[in-house]
Amino acid sequence: MLDIFKKSIVNYPVNPRFRAYGKARIDIAQRATNRDDWDRMWKRTTYPFPFSWGKTWKHCIEYKVKDFAAEVGFFIDFLGFPVNAFDPDYAMFTSPNGEFFFSVVPVQEGEESTPPNAIRLQFMIENIKETASELERRGIVFEQWPAPGSLGSSLLIGTFRSPNGIGIELWGFEQDEVNQNIFDMAIEHSQSEKNSDDLVHLETEEQDEQYDLLEEVEIEQDEADDRNEGHQSEKFSATLFQLDDEEEDDEYDSLEDGQEQDDDTEPDIIQSTQSGNTDNIDEDDSPVIEYVFDDDL
Repeated sequence: MLDIFKKSIVNYPVNPRFRAYGKARIDIAQRATNRDDWDRMWKRTTYPFPFSWGKTWKHCIEYKVKDFAAEVGFFIDFLGFPVNAFDPDYAMFTSPNGEFFFSVVPVQEGEESTPPNAIRLQFMIENIKETASELERRGIVFEQWPAPGSLGSSLLIGTFRSPNGIGIELWGFEQDEVNQNIFDMAIEHSQSEKNSDDLVHLETEEQDEQYDLLEEVEIEQDEADDRNEGHQSEKFSATLFQLDDEEEDDEYDSLEDGQEQDDDTEPDIIQSTQSGNTDNIDEDDSPVIEYVFDDDL
């Protein structure tokens, strides 16, 4: 037994640079306390990804078994895994849509099968409890019935093993909790829309009141401006008329004093209108002063 254990321990040469870079990555994960820390400290890889995928399959995990027939019968006929490649000493399995690949090969003479706990196959599924019941009906024995992965968690994990002891885990959320979460989110969204509608309605009423108030203020301002403009116009007209009267008196005083005007000089004509009418001279060329009253001034 000790000899078998010694054979399983192999010391592979390790490039010290691999370990140094790995420790630096682990140090970042230990020091980062939030996303900003992570983005700031995490550096791009030293070398870029070197692979260009093939056209058939992209990756595959392979393990070795002693009972090859039991393993392939288990995956093909009881779990219903599609076969991507198959021959008497090789089987590659995939999903209905080809999202993943793993393969099983029989051990060769002198080889040991892959230890049961060396790898685990994990599948994230829906309706985990219903699926577990269906698998149990097919004759698969669960090592652990789907249960919370940690205290209070809604994430359930169920485990069973292949005929050669490879661990298979099913992960999935409690369906009732998922439905409740969806229901709660729907209620919250509906309430949020209602609150938003109420807020918009209140804001609309407030805006209408503000607009009405502004309209009243504008109307009052317009009326005040009109009244002020009317007063200014009357004041301007009265001043103009007063000036006109003074000029008219000067004209008559000038005539009475015997001061003669030149024949080619016309009397000043005071016109207080926007009509542009200048027909203010009588046919006998006598000086006439015409006052035109314009209410628009």
